[in-house]
Amino acid sequence: MLETAKRLALGLLLIAVAAGVLLYTDRGSRNRTKRSSDGTSPVAKVFRVALVQHASLPVFEEGSGGLLESLVARGYTDGGRIQLRRFNAEADIGTANAIAKEVTTGNYDLIISLSTVSLQTIANANKVGSRTLHVFGLVSDPFSAGVGIAATNGAIHPPYLTGYGSLQPVENSFRIARQMRPELKSVGLVWNPAEANSLAQTKIARKVCADLGITLVEANAENSTSAQEAANSLIARGVEAIWISGDVTVSLATDLILVAARRAQIPVFTSLPPGVRKGTLFDLGSDYVEVGRHVGQLAADVLDGKSPADVPVENFVPEALLYNETVLGTLKDRWTIPDSVRKRANGWITATTTNLPVYSAAKVRRKSASTNASIKNDVAHPPLGRKAKIDLIEYLETPNVEINREGILAGFEKAGLKRGRDYELRVRNAQGDMATLNTIVDASVADGAEILLTAATPALQAALRRANGRTVVFSLVANPMLAGAGKSETEHLPFVTGAYIPAPHAEGLIALRECLPHVKRIGTLFVPAEVNSVYYKDELVKVATQMGIEVEAVGVSTSAEVADAALALCGRNVDAICQISDNLTGGSFASIAQAAKRARLPLIGFASGQSKNGAFMTVSRDFFDGGVASAEITARVLRGESPASIPFQLFEGLKYVFNPAAAASCGVGIPPELLRKGETVN
Repeated sequence: MLETAKRLALGLLLIAVAAGVLLYTDRGSRNRTKRSSDGTSPVAKVFRVALVQHASLPVFEEGSGGLLESLVARGYTDGGRIQLRRFNAEADIGTANAIAKEVTTGNYDLIISLSTVSLQTIANANKVGSRTLHVFGLVSDPFSAGVGIAATNGAIHPPYLTGYGSLQPVENSFRIARQMRPELKSVGLVWNPAEANSLAQTKIARKVCADLGITLVEANAENSTSAQEAANSLIARGVEAIWISGDVTVSLATDLILVAARRAQIPVFTSLPPGVRKGTLFDLGSDYVEVGRHVGQLAADVLDGKSPADVPVENFVPEALLYNETVLGTLKDRWTIPDSVRKRANGWITATTTNLPVYSAAKVRRKSASTNASIKNDVAHPPLGRKAKIDLIEYLETPNVEINREGILAGFEKAGLKRGRDYELRVRNAQGDMATLNTIVDASVADGAEILLTAATPALQAALRRANGRTVVFSLVANPMLAGAGKSETEHLPFVTGAYIPAPHAEGLIALRECLPHVKRIGTLFVPAEVNSVYYKDELVKVATQMGIEVEAVGVSTSAEVADAALALCGRNVDAICQISDNLTGGSFASIAQAAKRARLPLIGFASGQSKNGAFMTVSRDFFDGGVASAEITARVLRGESPASIPFQLFEGLKYVFNPAAAASCGVGIPPELLRKGETVN
């Protein structure tokens, strides 16, 4: 009798558990609609979605851009069917755990995470929290992440969790390195043992190196600061190249590792495209935009009512191979790029051509509003009836340049011009080398470009010298008169026009004083060889002097000098670092942020992207809208207006971006009324 009662109780318990699971997994479909106030017609629910990433890296930005693109395409637009809140731990594990606790309180309908660490922290918090639906991506090896996904069967996982793994093609990376240098005997690797994704890739690298007869020389780094020291130790041990895996900690120090490698004249190759823009020899990894799109489709499926329990965890690795031929001439050993690699590549940088995928999250943020606008513009502006050849000539790959590039593309669309129908656009980037810049201007002229669209002051100056009367339209220029384009906005060279965007130094220092009322002395780095940098330095000194603030300015000539100069600047009794915007320091901003963080000094910048890379505040012009303005001027020229009759356009749109976590780390409080002026990044 007792045994019968036990069996009956057990049966009832199993029924209850099964019912609970069914109710849980069906909760999405039960919550998809609600009744309107009159109780009759159904109204679509607005879902609260948290998007979490672990650090500010291009791969995460590209992944989130692709993800948002898919959500928008499926009808899930922020401010429409979803309320989206973004979180970024900025590579701090304490912050990551705090974010995980916040997003698993039950206040969100869906969590989307990008990176292994974000998956782990959220999954651990979700076990004891609300068990909120969770979709992940940009994870190297979710099966060994310790979050309950069976190593041998991706269908076995927590019922509220699913996503994609994207294990980098490590083996192929080393085989390509061997193809480029058949004599290759040793490769250095800096990695963080605390990252499960890094450990997974390191194990693969050890095996493939053993198979290929390559010695893998390893050094550990617990943070980005120690990564450069670890890289220097590898160089001292005679490695012939350095490989950067998908390790987040080390990837944040890519700029610093590249500095060390350049000094030693050895190449760096990575698993994180598009590192070639910074100077790596090649990158072989995933197409993270495409991975993001797949994650976005899966997230939309879950919002539509699909249960994560029914979706197996799978690997999705669309390979992307990029190479930078210009690095070859800087190396002490002989490396080549074989035809087999060239044919396989998705993008490349050569002395005369930059052919890389053009993408950023900025495009996605504006995409939802672009379709109707382009239809209206097609009515107002019929097709050109020909295909114009335009070359976009960029001096250096920086966040400002990328944002400007996306603005240019959006500006052409706004003006009713379609790429492939009305114009061809070739993007050529000199990677910060003046000789290369002159070469690509000459190549553009020789190739018959109708318009040279220049980004940044050095690119404008090179075009003025070598365009041979070809039409030049500039963007990302501080002062075109100072660059030699004319005497005033209306009195200028007949073949030149464009939109210029001076930095808002006065507004930036006013905002800094709101945060630091007693600021008396600030520091900045500048580049004596860049006319725009000297101009900005002088302007900052002028504005600061009027406010009773002293400026300590330190000159730098190469990216290798930036880290040491920034450390020296921090030791000169300054209250804050106010970094002016120029090409060299913009490309090495991570080094400046590292120095300021070590000294616990507040750092502000004048380029919006720097708020994600260590600045607690940026006050800048909107480089996207500046690009739009330049493209619209270009469209006017293409439709028959003479550049001589188009005045230079001063663009003064202002943008504030705040990073409260960075502010807190250096003891700065941002007044609420100031915060309300702009946007916040986490």
